[in-house]
Amino acid sequence: MTDDDATTVQPQPSEPATAAPPGGTPGGGPVGGIDVTEASGRTLVRMWGEVDAGLRDQASLAMVECLRRPLPVTIDARGLTFIDSSGLAFVLQLHKVGQEDGAPIVLRDAPGLLLDLLDMIGMTGAITLETTDGGPAVLVP
Repeated sequence: MTDDDATTVQPQPSEPATAAPPGGTPGGGPVGGIDVTEASGRTLVRMWGEVDAGLRDQASLAMVECLRRPLPVTIDARGLTFIDSSGLAFVLQLHKVGQEDGAPIVLRDAPGLLLDLLDMIGMTGAITLETTDGGPAVLVP
């Protein structure tokens, strides 16, 4: 399968926003999101913007989609600007499922804020890191 053949599942919010909820703007538009595509023989989970408790429904739908696809998972976090404990829990759940299935996840282009959280909870080195800019994905003390 090529990137041109990729299929995308974009979880939709269950209710329109009327105020500025976590993960949304006053006009109801998202300031973050999670979607799932399939490309190059992998399931690609893309997280961008603010990934917080307001995206719990999207995370749940993305998890179901990942479980439905018998492919290794790459999490693309290059557009991530904020992540709270709910978003971190989603990453850790994907990691756990990958380990149980014998197909560890790859975390691509994780920003420092996510790497710092993984370090704080003792997960440094537990998740394979990948960068697309050619530089190493490392924690800076």
